[in-house]
Amino acid sequence: MKHPFSFLFFPSLLLILVCKIAIAEESNSQHYPVQITTTSIGDGLWAGVSIKEDFLLGLQFTNHSTNFTSEEIYDHSIDQQSQVVMIFNRWNPAREKSFFLQSGIAHRKQYEETAFRRDRYQGDTLVAYGRFGSVKVIWPEWAINLGLGWHWQSDLGFSGGVGYGVLWSERPKITIDSTYDWFVTEAESKYFQAQQEQTQNKLNQLAIWPLYSASIGWTF
Repeated sequence: MKHPFSFLFFPSLLLILVCKIAIAEESNSQHYPVQITTTSIGDGLWAGVSIKEDFLLGLQFTNHSTNFTSEEIYDHSIDQQSQVVMIFNRWNPAREKSFFLQSGIAHRKQYEETAFRRDRYQGDTLVAYGRFGSVKVIWPEWAINLGLGWHWQSDLGFSGGVGYGVLWSERPKITIDSTYDWFVTEAESKYFQAQQEQTQNKLNQLAIWPLYSASIGWTF
């Protein structure tokens, strides 16, 4: 069985090697921020090393898992999962600790599955509750990160920041599961088909994931 965090090894090794090379060249100005972070794709932490006054290398891990039901014409049972590891760099164009530009590469395991469900009554009595199909959106494993933000740090080392960016990848893929718990009516079949088309039409939009973030922690 493949370990769920095995894909962390090579990004971590790459970051360590780059940092060692940079530290060997620039040994007098290192700072090491460690931050907990909340983002629009999950919560987690990041750590980094400031190579120069205006340049930082970092490694971030976030995770997100949730299930909820959206009530529309039929119930939408939505399962969202994401696990993202990102190597990034931050550059301060004004050589200050506030405004920064960010770029990086992200490895992610992310999907959203929506199952469509409805009630079945006999008279006024609910006798069953079941599904009549599902649509699953699966994002590509690799994405490019571009963004900007603002970082602050106190004299004692307490630090934090906010940022906005995107994860930009190829179009996600969708899979369709047409299994159902009992006979599907014509209205349910048309609704399911319309949901498939609606999801298919927004795949280009889903290829660009808005990435909001806020973090807080300590800089050593």
